[in-house]
Amino acid sequence: MSKYQYIQPCRELSGYVQYYWMLDMEDTYPLCEPHRLTPQGFIEIVFYYGDRYQLVSSGQRESHPRASLYGQRTGYLDILPTGRVGLMAVVFTPVGVRDLLHMPLGELANGCYSLGEVLGKEGQELEDQIMTALGFDERVQSLERFLLQRLKRRNEFENNRMRMVITRLLQNRGMLNVEQLADYACLSKKQFERVFAAYVGLMPKQYLRVIRFLHAVELKNRMPETDLATLAFHAGYYDSAHLANEIKTLTGHTSSTLFQLMCFSEDAESISWFLEG
Repeated sequence: MSKYQYIQPCRELSGYVQYYWMLDMEDTYPLCEPHRLTPQGFIEIVFYYGDRYQLVSSGQRESHPRASLYGQRTGYLDILPTGRVGLMAVVFTPVGVRDLLHMPLGELANGCYSLGEVLGKEGQELEDQIMTALGFDERVQSLERFLLQRLKRRNEFENNRMRMVITRLLQNRGMLNVEQLADYACLSKKQFERVFAAYVGLMPKQYLRVIRFLHAVELKNRMPETDLATLAFHAGYYDSAHLANEIKTLTGHTSSTLFQLMCFSEDAESISWFLEG
């Protein structure tokens, strides 16, 4: 039996954290096919307080951090549970995480890092607190104390500028170009690309690509009978072949396989929550 819980952040963190979620499965999870993590448009930290997960790459398995910081992705990552599943995650807003980590987020792109590796002693201490906490509420309380302390050091001006850009980008479902976004931010294209990458974690063109892909998944989930050509037209792709190629590049799946896996799943729900802000 599995238990899924979801909690929104406190008011002070609402512009920085989208939500917290926890998945706890009482039964031991047998070794099976890896779970594929695809581009999501946000950065998250996941605490694996149950049995360890493994990273799977080119058929090889390696140790996976118990407290994992996932950067923005333009590709996919496979992880494999090895026993009882127990995990808790914090999903950040696209911009807010910069003022909590205090580092250029572009350095984290397409990576998975241990919290101690990124945040040093503070990260290791937080990991220890989460691993020994007695339940979801206690884990969220420990995490929010940590985040609120780090929030005292932030650049509010650039944060607000990028927050406005992201809002416009999501409202248009990624169907804008870099020049339009740079003009909206009142920056040159070069300045905008530098600031955007530091605050969001990808170059603007890469992020627009991810958002268009998420929009295609969102449309398919709302209109499951829609064919690929119609989906491509409404999501801003040249044609069905363009969309199919993007799906293969970003997820490693064919379009038919991806939609079978994601539509009406928790992953598809999280995409809808994210795009609706």
